Amino acid sequence: MKRLWKKWQQKTSFLLPRLKWNSLFILIAATTTVIAVIAMLLIVYVMNRRFDESIDRTLQQNNTQLVDNVATSIDSYIAEMISVSDTISKLLSDNNVNSVFQNYHFVLRDDIDTIAVFDEQGQLVMKTDQRPLKEHVDVKKQTWFRSIAPGSRIYTLTEPHVQRLYGGEYRWVISLSKGIEWEDERGKHRGVMLVDMNFNNIKELCSKELGENGYLYIVGANDKLIYHPRQQMIYAGISDSSIPIAYNLTEGNSVVPQDDGERMLVTVKKLKNTDWKIAGVCSMNGLLTFDGELRNFITLVVVCAAIVIIALSVFVSFLISNPLLRLMHLMGRVEAGELSAFSTVRSVYEVNELSTSFNQMVYKIKQLMEQVIQEQKQLRKSEMNTLHAQINPHFLYNTLDSIVWMAESGDQQSVVKMITALAQFFRLSLSGGSHTISVGDELSHAENYLVIQKMRYDDQFSYTIMADDKVKSYKTLKIMLQPIIENAVIHGVGNLPHPGIIDIRAEIKNDKLVYTVRDNGFGIKPEKLEHVLDIGCSSKSRVGIKNVHQRIQLMYGSDYGLQFKSEPDEGTEVSILLPLVEA
Repeated sequence: MKRLWKKWQQKTSFLLPRLKWNSLFILIAATTTVIAVIAMLLIVYVMNRRFDESIDRTLQQNNTQLVDNVATSIDSYIAEMISVSDTISKLLSDNNVNSVFQNYHFVLRDDIDTIAVFDEQGQLVMKTDQRPLKEHVDVKKQTWFRSIAPGSRIYTLTEPHVQRLYGGEYRWVISLSKGIEWEDERGKHRGVMLVDMNFNNIKELCSKELGENGYLYIVGANDKLIYHPRQQMIYAGISDSSIPIAYNLTEGNSVVPQDDGERMLVTVKKLKNTDWKIAGVCSMNGLLTFDGELRNFITLVVVCAAIVIIALSVFVSFLISNPLLRLMHLMGRVEAGELSAFSTVRSVYEVNELSTSFNQMVYKIKQLMEQVIQEQKQLRKSEMNTLHAQINPHFLYNTLDSIVWMAESGDQQSVVKMITALAQFFRLSLSGGSHTISVGDELSHAENYLVIQKMRYDDQFSYTIMADDKVKSYKTLKIMLQPIIENAVIHGVGNLPHPGIIDIRAEIKNDKLVYTVRDNGFGIKPEKLEHVLDIGCSSKSRVGIKNVHQRIQLMYGSDYGLQFKSEPDEGTEVSILLPLVEA
């Protein structure tokens, strides 16, 4: 174990001092950890959702079953009340009232409190209860009596109420009233039968709990609350948000979100023999329904899994990044000038390929260094050739000859102007031996040349030079414009039968410095335009242009240089593309 630990320390001692927040080791460890943790959390989330759905589905089934059982029991009670009323109604229609009570003995179920018959005037005809009827009770004003027409043979159920017809205790009952008819020796009579059912049995059925904090209640027609275990709280103004849902829901389940983020399941079942509905309400919280032990266990598993994932991520990151760090160390040696460094790093396929490429790169660097030396020599030679091409004896001779001619003719002002332009032209051409000058100086150099040529050609052409002050501050290779302008004058506008125009612009386009020289001269034929920049072409008129193009590409690469557009008898446009180099 100690040997393994020392070996680990030896390997990590190379790695740990070089760790950066954006190092490959950190990035791989962090990325793999984040991906693994996210995947684990997604799995936990999906499983939690599935468990929640399964628990909620089971809760709905249990809720529905319990509500159905309670509804069936209450239906059974009501059906029994209807059956009893139908039986007595039939006995009364077939027999004399007195004979019914003399010849039949009524044994009532415990849930049926009493049965009584009243005529249409509200007078008691018969009853099964031994308790005396209270005096001064107006039966016709009772809700159960007014809700049915005497003799109508239909029935109705009242809401739970305290029955105050009889003396003694007052019982909480549900009353079924039915219109009936009977005959006796005095003739045919109509009345109302009252069957009181003890409400305590229904209350006991509705007292069953539905899960955690669940309860049952009964609602009737016209948004009436028949029974609710929290009825006193509701009467006190504390509302139950499930009641409106139970009113509107015919049958089935409805999930209601609460203000505290929890959900509530409302299950509704309509009774068969009345317009009442049983509503069951319980919390629907999925896994949260269980106690904290399960949640603590899941949290512990997630934390342990996260620790294992982080440890594995760090280990895998080390295995991947260590060979790369060794290569990085070798690159540092090469950067310091040690071109004899050679990589022997071996690992996975990609690292082996990178190691081989590194060795090839070092070899190529040696070759490129020699190539750069040769290119610098060629660049200086090309620049000198360009300078010689500009300061050619023929141009100088013609210019001096023009000065002599103007001096003999007494045009001193023109002589001074041409000599000044010539001096400025040569000063900027030399520019203290520097390879680069500002764009403003390059435009001044071009303007001096145009002044001389315009005077020599007797104002045969005019010119414009435009550039923003911002553009003039950038650096450029010197003597870029003069060979292009010379070509425009000699082969473009110098011999036109009408006044020529040369337009020169310097501007920034697509993050590049672009010179544009445009004339309205004779133009270039397509077959010549296609080969205007060919290196092998030896035409004297193109030497300066090709030198400019070669100098630019030697200095800045093949993305820069000259571009030509020309139409015969319409003119030529030359664009010089250079990189933006700040002063």
